[in-house]
Amino acid sequence: MALDRLKSTWEKLGRVDPRWAVLTDPDRRHGGWDTDEFLATAAAPIQRVRELTEAAGLSLGDRALDFGCGAGRLSNGLAAHVDTVVGVDIAQSMVDEAVKINRFPDRVSFTSYDGHRLPFDDESFDSVVSLISIQHSPPAVQLACLVEMHRVTRPGGVLVLQIPARPNKPTSLAAEAMRAGIEPLDAPGTVGAGQTVMVRAKITNLSSAVWPAGQLIRLGNHWRAGEEPVRWNDGRTDIPHDIAPGASVEMQVPVAAPDEPGSYVLELDLVQEAVSWFAEAGGTSVRVPVEVVAAPVAAPVVVAPTEESPAEPPAQGRDDGGMEMFGMDQNLVRLLFAHCGSDVVAAVPDDMAGSEWESYTYVIRRGATI
Repeated sequence: MALDRLKSTWEKLGRVDPRWAVLTDPDRRHGGWDTDEFLATAAAPIQRVRELTEAAGLSLGDRALDFGCGAGRLSNGLAAHVDTVVGVDIAQSMVDEAVKINRFPDRVSFTSYDGHRLPFDDESFDSVVSLISIQHSPPAVQLACLVEMHRVTRPGGVLVLQIPARPNKPTSLAAEAMRAGIEPLDAPGTVGAGQTVMVRAKITNLSSAVWPAGQLIRLGNHWRAGEEPVRWNDGRTDIPHDIAPGASVEMQVPVAAPDEPGSYVLELDLVQEAVSWFAEAGGTSVRVPVEVVAAPVAAPVVVAPTEESPAEPPAQGRDDGGMEMFGMDQNLVRLLFAHCGSDVVAAVPDDMAGSEWESYTYVIRRGATI
């Protein structure tokens, strides 16, 4: 199910806005990336890959794999350093975009794969590079990806992989501070399968503590079928400012309906990332029944704010297109490759996962096949 969700998300992103999905600059949404400018952004990270590789006494070699290539940005960048580059991605729509903007069709090629086994022979690449890709795969998928990348790298070759470790933990709210009143203002009664809509809600701080902005406190949602979770950790919206005890704020959160028609429950709750959902700390979430139908429906009508609602515009949701983030502990990365007979020769902190995540670029020397 996790793999199907991952593939569905990236196929959709590849069809709608593939370059923005690779580099999520808010000013470049809806086709805002110029092709040459987009491809030029690969030069700096690929140069860094080469520097890290050479510092470890290794080489990218003659044949490199760009894993999770997306629209082919880094694949084209690698062509300045490697004779032959192959980009692979789980989403055919992304591969189609990569082929369309490929600047080196004689030396750079692209293919999709099923998310299970890479369509390449064992030990067929001198190097494998993967940046800002593995972080979007759920944990079990991450492990499978790493094992497959190791399989296709030759002994003595190198893997250069960027993987976040964990969110940068905020100052934790006390459990007693995780008390919120959540009043849905325009939750949809019916929505199309896979359709994303904005849900507006009035959020009131029912605790005796201030909720500070900048501490990863967000309105979020889950989907359930009865009591069974169907889609967890769906939308997110940051609180727009400090919220004092008793104060209220109007917020909007983007929610993506389940992919299959049926009767579901939309659950709204607050979360402090890397700490706890409020409901898990003794707070109360709100559940709204929603019917999911096959065809998209018109967006729900936004009702006028009530007199007690603030005059300011509602806080907007995080426009991430449904992308999820997952970390992997540094010790697990080291142990996995050691188990496969290889060495992590460097783990260099990077900022590729954004300010909210602790992230590393790993340089791994591929050992002999066990």
